[in-house]
Amino acid sequence: MSTTETNLRPELARHLHQRLTAFEEGFRHNLALIGPPGSGKTFQLQQLLTRERSTSRIFIYCPLYRESCRSFLHRFLCAILQAGMPKASAPEVPGATGGRPAASGRSPSRPEFRGHLDGGHYMADAPEILEVLLDRAERHLPNTVSAIRQIEPLLIRRLYGEAFCRTLDTIPILTEERQAPCVLILDEFLFLEELGLVHAFHELGKRVMTWPTTLFILSSSSQYRARTILRERLQLLFGQFELLTLEALDQKATTLWVQQTLKGIRGVKAMAPFLIQWLGSYPWYLAVFLKRLRELTMLSKSSNVSEALFLKTAWDLLGSPEGTLHHWCVSRMEGVAQGRLGGRATEALIQIAEGARTTTELGNRIGRGGLSQALQLLVDHDLAQRNGMCWIVTDPILRCWLSTVLLAQRVDAHLDPEGVRQRFDHHLRALWNQWVQTHQLSFSEQVVELFEKFADDTVSLDAKTGRLPKFETIQTHRPDSPGTQVYLVADGDGKRWCAAVQSDPVDENAIADFDAFCRTQMPKPSRKVVILKSGMDPNARLLAKAANMWVWDPDELSLLMGLYAGT
Repeated sequence: MSTTETNLRPELARHLHQRLTAFEEGFRHNLALIGPPGSGKTFQLQQLLTRERSTSRIFIYCPLYRESCRSFLHRFLCAILQAGMPKASAPEVPGATGGRPAASGRSPSRPEFRGHLDGGHYMADAPEILEVLLDRAERHLPNTVSAIRQIEPLLIRRLYGEAFCRTLDTIPILTEERQAPCVLILDEFLFLEELGLVHAFHELGKRVMTWPTTLFILSSSSQYRARTILRERLQLLFGQFELLTLEALDQKATTLWVQQTLKGIRGVKAMAPFLIQWLGSYPWYLAVFLKRLRELTMLSKSSNVSEALFLKTAWDLLGSPEGTLHHWCVSRMEGVAQGRLGGRATEALIQIAEGARTTTELGNRIGRGGLSQALQLLVDHDLAQRNGMCWIVTDPILRCWLSTVLLAQRVDAHLDPEGVRQRFDHHLRALWNQWVQTHQLSFSEQVVELFEKFADDTVSLDAKTGRLPKFETIQTHRPDSPGTQVYLVADGDGKRWCAAVQSDPVDENAIADFDAFCRTQMPKPSRKVVILKSGMDPNARLLAKAANMWVWDPDELSLLMGLYAGT
């Protein structure tokens, strides 16, 4: 079983299908998939195409890379033509839908290589591909072909901005000619700006607003910039986007996939939950790690996953300068390190990975000069995330690499290669031991342990910003009502919090019971928090909001645990 066969986010897949069904029924709600590199955005889009292309809709799929404007526009025109042609007539032309040719040996969904090749090289034959498609499509789509042939002179004269607008405007001609609605998918859409198409988002935004028969689906790995562009340039009248953030994977589906990938190897059942928690928002990381782990198991002629084998796998991939994940982390840092504040930003990032949560603490460690600009640079490059007043490196592989390999490369570290390896192994053993200790506790005990670490930090969760006070006492109550919920009463700084820790999916009755419990408390709680281990009924969520409860989903709880890890 592989990731190409297993969708580790089935809920997201169902949601995308529902949105496409609603579009066919006349309700259009544009979509934007946002998530870090390796989180599976391209996989979700390709799965969507595979499932939905048998419908009457026209699907235009075009991934973007760092390339020349000419190369991109040729690929985009190829994708439009091939999407519009009847299935029996559409030629199977390599690269016509925008993917990189097989000769490169690299899939467009492989994030470690995205953006490091010149599109002009791997699509050098794009004009010839386009001409083949134009000849084949002329009988079926004469109007669309005629419009596209008028764009070639603009490309020859390098009028790329005008050519982009005319390329977009071939889409309504195609939908009219085919008498079918269109779904336009632009994977990594922010590259439009890097191509030098300075008015690309303005032009795209106008069409988002005025094309009711076209559903726009965009994706981006640049989370901060994508949100800014969507909010300021594309969220126009009648053109709203639903933002879908790729976060934690489905626990059950991911566990099954890991066990199937390492089938026949003993010790997998014990290690799988740790790997899923460590790497679980990044299926590409998991796939790379499991592949190497299986290779080393076969080379060692062992049928058991030992600690030594796990550490060697991690070192080969992340610690060693030849490792795939090591190269990936280096590439993530390139954009920041080469800038004017590169050194300052790198130092700040290392300290955040080492547990510095606030700007004040960072200033105490590395000084305040230029710190705010360096932190903004990290945000712009999606290397660090600010949550309320707290800073965190959300990428677990990058965080591990920063705290071990890059930290050891500092001038004052004085570590030889063997010292780096020892530091790396020690860090991973600490991660494993912390995970083992935590998972010997019940879910409610884990939350109590988290509450004990709060230190008056301000965070943003559930679209709310609030302070996490330093608690002096935390009491546990088990309600009389059936279920696995546990109530916490935490007191500190003259204030009381009440929290419902829910192991099972939460329904309206559970919210009503918790609200009744809060009303019995004296003094009256200043905060009512619902902490979830799994899902929550939509009606229950509405009831919780009406009762002014702060709801922490599993992803938000994971963020908090990462924020306070090691404290």
